[in-house]
Amino acid sequence: MFFRKDIFNTKSAALEPEAETAEDEVRNPPSDTRPVYVIGDNALTCYLAAKLTDAGHDVIVIAGKENNLSFSTNGISLKEDSSLKLSRYKFNTSFWIKEEPKLVIIAADAGHVNASLAAVAKDKIGEAPVLCFTPLKDVNYIEAMVGGNLFRAFFDGYLQQNGQQVFLYGRTPQVKICKNVNWEKENPFPDIFAYTGLNVGYETDTVRCYWEFFAPYAVGSLLSALNNKNLFDITKDKQLRDQIPRLIAETAAMAAGEGLELDCEPLVKKLYAAPMNYRFPLQDEINAGGYGEANLISSVLMNAARSAKIRFMDSSLNKILKQIYNLILV
Repeated sequence: MFFRKDIFNTKSAALEPEAETAEDEVRNPPSDTRPVYVIGDNALTCYLAAKLTDAGHDVIVIAGKENNLSFSTNGISLKEDSSLKLSRYKFNTSFWIKEEPKLVIIAADAGHVNASLAAVAKDKIGEAPVLCFTPLKDVNYIEAMVGGNLFRAFFDGYLQQNGQQVFLYGRTPQVKICKNVNWEKENPFPDIFAYTGLNVGYETDTVRCYWEFFAPYAVGSLLSALNNKNLFDITKDKQLRDQIPRLIAETAAMAAGEGLELDCEPLVKKLYAAPMNYRFPLQDEINAGGYGEANLISSVLMNAARSAKIRFMDSSLNKILKQIYNLILV
């Protein structure tokens, strides 16, 4: 595991397949009745909205027009490897933040985050904390839109979405929240995430947290997209498997441009331990002709290489990216 487990939350019970509500499962409904807004339309959006619903919060999902309707009428089902139950959820939805929240979560994919932020108004957010899970390297422009109470957050888990079904593969995920410059002694997050079943931890080194998330994410994404294979299958092929340590080492060398020395061994082990059925988002995106994830990975690596004074054009990572862009253009 990469993250220290500072706070462990009691695991919530799953809903029965036929249930739409679970009033008997809610433990002491939160005294703060203001809503939690979750912005995005991906598997992480659905998962976080579901876990916060389990904890008794009033959750409102802000997604695109089509998904807003689907989330509120058809809903989603959530299946977790650690549970034998199938949980079903229908979410309240909106196209913008209408009332002051107690928490705003930005979970949109990198390629859609700018459009999603059109729903955000600083005056509506007020003093509420904003968690940004979108793995952008620079979030300064987001902070200008949402205010100074923005926190970087990283999700360490294996989520997959197939239509209205969301799967969580492997172990219980962890959420890492990075303390911002305005961090105060009164921490709002333990109460909010109580009874969600998530392991939530806190760090002050945002740069390290970012690269410990991004390095295996980038390498796993690129290898699986180029070969159109799940990472589990890649690790069973010795020739492909042997590329993982070299690519992680390249990524770590680029991260060193920020004065960071990454421990490569646990990052490699994380990729070796990927669940059998998990697919990185880039693999599905390439198959659908998209390129948002590829652009994110490319821009982060190129800028990092420049800071580290490394010729990115000569790197194996760049060669893979070129091949992936060729696949997109075909």
